[in-house]
Amino acid sequence: MKAQPYDHSKIEKKWQKQWEETGLYTVEDHVPGKENKFVLVEFSYPSGNLHVGHWYAFSVPDMYARFKRMQGFNVLYPMGFDAFGLPAENAAIKFGADPKQWTYTQMDTMRTQLRSMGASFDWNREVVSCDPEYYKWTQWMFNQFLKNDIVYRAVTTVNWCPKDLTILANEQVTDGKCERCGTEVTQRSQEQWMLRITKYADRLIDDLDALDWPHAIKESQKNWIGRSEGSEIDFAISGSNESIKVFTTRADTIFGVTYVVLAPEHPLVATLLDSVENKSEVEEYIATTKKKLELERQQSKDKTGVALKGVSAINPSNGEAVPVWIADYVLAGYGTGAVMGVPQHDERDNEFATKYALPIIDKPLVDATEITETVKGKLVKTYRLRDWGISRQRFWGVPIPIVYDPEGNAHPVPDEHLPWLLPTDVDHTPDGTSPLARSKELLERTENIFGAGWKPEVETMDTFVDSSWYFYRYLDNKNTEVFADPERMKAWMPIDLYMGGAEHTTMHVLYSRFWVKALHDIGLVAEQEPYTVRRNRGLILGPDGNKMSKSKGNVIDPDEIVARLGADTVRMYLAFMGPYGVTTNYPWDPNGVVGVHRFLERVWKLQSKVVDTETPPTAQLHKSIKKMTADIEEYKFNTSITQMMILLNEWEKVEVVSQSEYKVLLQLLAPFAPHMAEELWYATGESGSVHAASWPQFDELLTKDDTVTIGVSINGKVRAELSVAAEASIQEVETQALALPRVVEYLAGKSIKKVIVVPGRIVNIVATD
Repeated sequence: MKAQPYDHSKIEKKWQKQWEETGLYTVEDHVPGKENKFVLVEFSYPSGNLHVGHWYAFSVPDMYARFKRMQGFNVLYPMGFDAFGLPAENAAIKFGADPKQWTYTQMDTMRTQLRSMGASFDWNREVVSCDPEYYKWTQWMFNQFLKNDIVYRAVTTVNWCPKDLTILANEQVTDGKCERCGTEVTQRSQEQWMLRITKYADRLIDDLDALDWPHAIKESQKNWIGRSEGSEIDFAISGSNESIKVFTTRADTIFGVTYVVLAPEHPLVATLLDSVENKSEVEEYIATTKKKLELERQQSKDKTGVALKGVSAINPSNGEAVPVWIADYVLAGYGTGAVMGVPQHDERDNEFATKYALPIIDKPLVDATEITETVKGKLVKTYRLRDWGISRQRFWGVPIPIVYDPEGNAHPVPDEHLPWLLPTDVDHTPDGTSPLARSKELLERTENIFGAGWKPEVETMDTFVDSSWYFYRYLDNKNTEVFADPERMKAWMPIDLYMGGAEHTTMHVLYSRFWVKALHDIGLVAEQEPYTVRRNRGLILGPDGNKMSKSKGNVIDPDEIVARLGADTVRMYLAFMGPYGVTTNYPWDPNGVVGVHRFLERVWKLQSKVVDTETPPTAQLHKSIKKMTADIEEYKFNTSITQMMILLNEWEKVEVVSQSEYKVLLQLLAPFAPHMAEELWYATGESGSVHAASWPQFDELLTKDDTVTIGVSINGKVRAELSVAAEASIQEVETQALALPRVVEYLAGKSIKKVIVVPGRIVNIVATD
């Protein structure tokens, strides 16, 4: 074949258009003879500009989806938009825009950009969380949870962002600041709608064992839930009818207790306040503590406290009196809000005791079960996890489907009035109140339906609610009767592979696991876990090795690279940077992306060597098929590309390449560079898409080397190399290794203690003088 110039822009636009028109990636729920496989990536927030992180998130997993499709699976690889959220509301405030109009404009832009990467999304299944047809079901699920006591209303201490004027979940606070705007977060008491995620704490931990997830992800979730198993023990207060119930995971250290600590906000502190000798000092400390965030108190290394002078507690194990303190490292919501200080056996307690000159005594340990029973305590579990508060003082979110009667009682909005729409007359200017409270339209709608004196709920839901169930809607996105048909859920759930960002491990991934368990418990879904396999990815850093930011001037614009080098080049370079599904961060290398482009140009030129005649099978081709098949299964797209490069190097040395083997190369290339592979495939005379072709099979006999080269190590240091027949026995390898001149030289005057042969790898010789 004669190679025409490689015009990536023309070729990529051509095939993107054709794939769309022919519906190549439209997925049916059942295809005879094919097993379903649900490959999922986290749906995108409509920022309006596709950055290199989006490319890394969506185009590399697309390679896996394409590979599995070519292996004969019926693969669903969908995309949608997580479209509610504070950024849209902030943009509306900043630019005087309508958040809905702003969001939908951004989505239009991003759809075009997403199509430019050549990903095999089935756009017919798109979901958009801010569409009423979607959030109708979010509201419906909220009402089902309310009926089943999974949703409740409570006054709690909340994190408050004074700039965004809204509640933040603990997970949305970083180093005491709002993760979105960086403002110092404060705390205040506020009534809000809660989800009973703590009810599921044990299952959220225990059910991890059966999942094919990396250890690090499981540990992150376990640590966030923070299950502790211990004892509750009462320490009576001297001269009082009151007692302090402490929680401890080390009841075996009770004889070493030298003080007891209460959380500053513990109810007992207020009861004791009038009897302490240093009341003003205690009140000042309490006031200071109230200004600190719970997370700040947990993470602070500087432990501070104040003694409740004149108050002592009785150690129930030995009857000895110990002083009582308050300290901000003890939290009222964890355990009982009171702990016993054992400085001899606890590092934190030791630091505190040393700082305040409290006794440190060495006492023998005892059996924790037995001592708990002896002092009339009880064994309990406690958790770091708190119930999920979902109330937000924002406009651009799912309206909480609740109305209040004239007496102030809450009632769910009936199904026939769902979706409970966002009003259109809202003033977005932040003033510390919920924007929906200023809507005349919402109030009138409520009174027209329910009667005079009825009022609407004016808060919207946390956007993590939207993403807690979106994968179900991909299965049945046009259904108006149910959120997803049970048969369709049976066909696709649970999700086979979920790729996403590490930052979502203790937020979205944890919340959605809870949501699915709650749906299961009330009979709405069959599975108790949504994701069979979860893999986190790392970040693409700037060329300087730092996280990309406009202020540092190190942001890579993928649109510019695509225009210059093509989408296939960007896809392949991102896959070539290193293994996927690990949290390693890779710096962008401008020379590296050019190198990948040169490789594709070499593949393009190879067509001039192709002849329509048969040649003997190429061993290197079959080795490539074998290695690439294994590597892609492990998300090692980088070494798969390396293997193609090795194959290309071999073929560039020969005069001709048979068309049949050349077409196998195109099949191997197809998941990585779908546009080029399609163009070259059709150029061979094929009439159907390469992406509908089968993944190549390899001949095991052709993948075996006649000889292998292995190292020969003496006392841990490689001293020589040995070439042996690939099928040589261990005895043959040992005999040849010991006969090597350099080995004989090193072993002169030494006694051989042991020879260990690792077939195909190394010979280890242990020798002594």
